[in-house]
Amino acid sequence: MFGLVQPDKVKVGQRIKEIKEGMQLSFTELGNRLGLKKPTISSYVQGYALAPEGVINQLSSISGKPVGWFYFGRVEDYIRDYLFLTGHEYLVKEHPEIVENILQEFYTGDFKNKGWENEVGYPAEAFIQDCFAEYADGIMKAYVLDITKEVLMQSTQWMALSEKEREDAVILISSEIIDYMDVSGDIAYGEKAKVVHMVEKSINKLDVKQGIHFQEQYLVGKLINLLSTEEDTEQFISTLSRVFTNKHFSTQFGGEELIEIFQSMRPALMKLYRDTPPDVFYDWFEK
Repeated sequence: MFGLVQPDKVKVGQRIKEIKEGMQLSFTELGNRLGLKKPTISSYVQGYALAPEGVINQLSSISGKPVGWFYFGRVEDYIRDYLFLTGHEYLVKEHPEIVENILQEFYTGDFKNKGWENEVGYPAEAFIQDCFAEYADGIMKAYVLDITKEVLMQSTQWMALSEKEREDAVILISSEIIDYMDVSGDIAYGEKAKVVHMVEKSINKLDVKQGIHFQEQYLVGKLINLLSTEEDTEQFISTLSRVFTNKHFSTQFGGEELIEIFQSMRPALMKLYRDTPPDVFYDWFEK
């Protein structure tokens, strides 16, 4: 009936006691309602034994409390307990909003349906895991991005880079680390030393004189590089123009607005490059 999160018989007893006292019932009176003798109901309340499913169902009926509440407390407590048990305690403590996000997803999100409820009406563990992975992905990317920028700013290469190259370097290095994390699962939230080490290795590979170049295995990286300067962008537009209209493009007599429009796509392309795993690009461009 239960998964990774197991009921704590002492806490279950405390919740039964809360109902007993709220309804102003003695052990004997509560036992009579449940068809149990006083010593039996007392053992449940004191946490000496876990009340069986039938008793919990009866308690739910007479109190109006959900069955899941007796076993696990509030839904958010249950979600938090599951995430702690699966090794995400540090991340959840740093970002407590992730529990609320999963709770809202369960009650008001697109996924709310009976198929995501477990036997006691609480979110199935698979649902919690799927939601957590989605929210944690964004948190981890921001985490790596912040560390990358912090380490880069302290490096000797930082001063040699232009403002645009600094932004490029942060995106490029953090993307490589995030891709590695997605594949290996080797770095967890809070393991800053590991991220710092990887950033430092990547910085040592930077060739400032050659500029910052994104990997061109897929079109997104190629476009980012082509739009890096006005000269490269002008050449790119001219190539497109010759392909589609058989006409050459040049800014000799104007046309700078078109250059600006094309280059305005670059920040969005860089975000796409940073946020999209290589296997997704594979689906887009190779499948």
